[in-house]
Amino acid sequence: MAEMLAERIPSLLRRRGMDPRQSDAEESDPLSRDQPWLAEVYAASVCGRVATGPNAGRRVAVSGDVVDTESMSKSGGERCASVSGFSLHANVAIAARDRARLERLCKYAGRPPLSMERLEALPDGRLRYGLKTPWRDGTTHVVFEPVELIEKLCALVPTPRAHMVRYHGLLGPAAAWRSLIVPNCNSMPSAGAAVGGTATPVSEAAAAPTKTDSTDATKTSKPSIAQQPHSRNYTWSELMARVFAADVLSCEKCGGKLRILATIRAPEIARKILGHLGLPSRPPPVAHANVLELPFDPA
Repeated sequence: MAEMLAERIPSLLRRRGMDPRQSDAEESDPLSRDQPWLAEVYAASVCGRVATGPNAGRRVAVSGDVVDTESMSKSGGERCASVSGFSLHANVAIAARDRARLERLCKYAGRPPLSMERLEALPDGRLRYGLKTPWRDGTTHVVFEPVELIEKLCALVPTPRAHMVRYHGLLGPAAAWRSLIVPNCNSMPSAGAAVGGTATPVSEAAAAPTKTDSTDATKTSKPSIAQQPHSRNYTWSELMARVFAADVLSCEKCGGKLRILATIRAPEIARKILGHLGLPSRPPPVAHANVLELPFDPA
């Protein structure tokens, strides 16, 4: 698998014109063109170096019983491989019904980037962060200047306008069997079932027989709602039903279907309507940002 990744990913980058050796550097890496400082911070974080300050370009200071890694064995354990910079770690496996280990893995993946219990201030003003487990070379702590630590935390912030959640395998958007396990918008809850009921999966909706004329069984039945194609974009009411299982177009009093009569965008008209209904017409004031107080004194 690692050899396949090392072979296919570079070829994919070349096909998409993202190979720096064959295309313009700015075109292959738009982040370095639009956000040069952020791109430099990302690159330094990957290489284990400092990007800003007087120590720019140097490796991050470490402490511990450091040994020479070149003289150590390259084996990283069973089901682990490293090929041309691409590494694969397949030592973690969870059984289908092992909910305890699955919960522990989810907690590990959702852990915060920094543990304040392992962060301490040194007498010279630098900050030392203890590692949970020692590295293979014996490193137990990393030492930063205060600005360098902030730089490393900035590298953990997701890229601007990037997707926070990505789906792969059968959950991927282009998977051939995705419709068998993921209900689409056409199987959303109806007006009465959006709050108390459950959505019908596409596979069940497609397998359910449609109503036909009892007098003429040879007539072609009308395609069900689940089989009808849907436009690429969803309305706001469909998105609310998909995400929150809430039918916002259902009347709270009679349960009937609501319809949009007009969209009011003029602030003056909106204030008059809200004032007539006794509702606030202005947003709450924005509070000042709280100053982060670290539980240690760098001095």
